[in-house]
Amino acid sequence: MSENTMKKTKKRRSKVGRVIKKWIKRLILLAVLIVAGLFGLKAYIKSTAGSDSDAETYSRTAVTRGAMEETVYGTGTTSARSQPNVLAQADGTLTDLRVSVGDTVSEGDILAILTNEDLDDQITDYEFTLWDLDDTIQSTSAGSKVTTVEAPAAGVVKAIYANVGDDALAVFRREGALAIISTDGRMKVELDNESGAFDLAYNERVTVKGDGFEEEGTVVDLTLQGTHATITVLNDSLPMDAEVTVMKEDGTVIGQGTLEVNKPLAVSSYGGTIQTVRVSVGDTVKRRDTLFRLEDSPLSLTVENLRLQRETAAQNLEEAKQQRENLIVTAPCDGVIASLNVSEGDEITSGTLLCSILEGEDMNLTISVDELDVVEVEVGQKVTITIDALSDVELEGEVYKIAPVGTNSGGVTTYDVELTFDAAGTGVRSGMNATGEITVASTDDTLYVPVEALMTVNNQTYVMVADSTGVMAMSGMGDAAGMSDLSDGGMPDGDDAQMNDAEENGSSEGRQRGAGRGQGGETAQSGNLLTQAIARIKAWLYEGVDTGSAQQVSGSLVRVEVGMQNDDYAEILSGVSEGDVVLYTGSTTTTDSVWSVMGGSMGGGNNNNRGGDRGGMGGGSPMGF
Repeated sequence: MSENTMKKTKKRRSKVGRVIKKWIKRLILLAVLIVAGLFGLKAYIKSTAGSDSDAETYSRTAVTRGAMEETVYGTGTTSARSQPNVLAQADGTLTDLRVSVGDTVSEGDILAILTNEDLDDQITDYEFTLWDLDDTIQSTSAGSKVTTVEAPAAGVVKAIYANVGDDALAVFRREGALAIISTDGRMKVELDNESGAFDLAYNERVTVKGDGFEEEGTVVDLTLQGTHATITVLNDSLPMDAEVTVMKEDGTVIGQGTLEVNKPLAVSSYGGTIQTVRVSVGDTVKRRDTLFRLEDSPLSLTVENLRLQRETAAQNLEEAKQQRENLIVTAPCDGVIASLNVSEGDEITSGTLLCSILEGEDMNLTISVDELDVVEVEVGQKVTITIDALSDVELEGEVYKIAPVGTNSGGVTTYDVELTFDAAGTGVRSGMNATGEITVASTDDTLYVPVEALMTVNNQTYVMVADSTGVMAMSGMGDAAGMSDLSDGGMPDGDDAQMNDAEENGSSEGRQRGAGRGQGGETAQSGNLLTQAIARIKAWLYEGVDTGSAQQVSGSLVRVEVGMQNDDYAEILSGVSEGDVVLYTGSTTTTDSVWSVMGGSMGGGNNNNRGGDRGGMGGGSPMGF
């Protein structure tokens, strides 16, 4: 071998050595990465198995029939139903305060006494003023003289407004006359027809009928296009202001009205006191006949002014005496003194708040109710009241009042709902924190399930109804015992394993595969070694993992119609029957999470999985092996 040939051989060997070393380093690095990846995968399998076990814990419950109610909650503070305030009714100094907070009082009990010396002086002054006015009026009336009121024309007296003792001027101002005289011997009735003209003619004869009388009348006036008619009756002895009916000769009713004096004459006077009345209603009088006798004097206006002054003084005296009585403050009702706002020695003005009294033991509780719930709240609905400070107290009440206008805060509108309840003997006090639970709907016989069992898919409500198996072990993760056998190096016989596989699948293709694999010779041996290695790796990866605990549900989504709901249960109106088993995960489910609750795709599974036929969950390994 030549020297050149030897040099070429050395170079080739050196190059091959470097390549081998390079690949050895790569293989070592790859092995390290594989080992690290396997350890990481093992850690991941353990953590995932633990979280999956928690996430896929399903509760089972039967659709139940029984009583159910829907309620609305709210919190607030209690207050007395009736707590009247006691206000001062007069000015004065509080010299005697007879109650303290917490005292029990009865209606009429004296609570406090005020004093006001100025008021006593005013009462004395008013009394002296009255005495002086009485003396002045008596001395002024001594110069009076008697006068008469005569008839200004002949006729029939139709009304008398003045009586003995009346002031003639006052009667005239009030009534417009002392008496009324009919001067033409006629009465009249006026009719109005707003809907149209009367079927009457001027001078047409009609009948005027009243209570106990019937007279012939004449149409003497038609105005406003015949819609207003005046009928006169030639008889002024008929009663004034009597209700009458006007009819045509054939009996057709024209209308109804009130009898009036056709040509009345008012008798007047400007002073004096009525001493006697000389005529009566219905009397016929002649001109200058005496109608009234009056006690009159040139000082009648002065006397009238003195009388007005006396009335004012008497009224002032009465009000002052009432204020003096108001200096004694009494309880307006039975109850307990809730608050006291004054002390002895305080200067009090009328209207000052002195104290308040808790009347009875009826209490109120005002709570805020969301706008979505308040539409179901009605006055009179039953309420359960619980008191934070009294854990063993539960009271019954009712809705008393609902605010018509809400309060908006942060985009949320709430309405004040006032509840009322009887707290007698319970120890409940005004100002305690309390919770009100309003029963807005109830039934004694209905189907219901936990609210957590409801699922919302495309705005429709469903529940998951279990099939006959209900819950089964999830396939694909392998059997822990089987993996233990593999980890010990045991392998099932190839022919037996494949034949078992063929029998389980029940197909000729499976049997052919088993037979073919049984004749594999060296190929089968190599395949067995690779399978054994993979099995050992899987056994090591799943070491300490409870692979048999993974569960998947086997059931169907059933659409239901939901009625009332409360915090715990939902009423089912249709879709399921009593006794059906419902599966749920402990929280209500929406479209986004329904797939995770179901554990896989709908309609999956093998031929032995009833979930595939019913639209339930299919099989499959959560680990992917």
